[in-house]
Amino acid sequence: MLRQGSVLVIFSNDLLGQGLAARLQGLGVMAAAVRSSDDGAAIRALGRHPDVVVVETTDQQWLARIQRLSPRSRVVDVSESVGPNAPQQALHFDVILDALADLPG
Repeated sequence: MLRQGSVLVIFSNDLLGQGLAARLQGLGVMAAAVRSSDDGAAIRALGRHPDVVVVETTDQQWLARIQRLSPRSRVVDVSESVGPNAPQQALHFDVILDALADLPG
């Protein structure tokens, strides 16, 4: 069962970021999206401590920074689902929903 939670999508690809946020909002999930290149907006959004952070990056320092700024957030890294190797690995939307469903009550 999906628990109401909040999701932050940090993206470099407009279609992916805005699309994921819109789909989640359509399901009644509080979702926001920020560009990974907008450092200030990403930091402010992480300061609200979203339940789940969906991120597209291979930068381990950026992942560590996300976890430092919002330590209780579950991080879903979709970097293997997009980019030059895609569509070899498909993004399974259920991974995001599962992260919300697994949140403590």
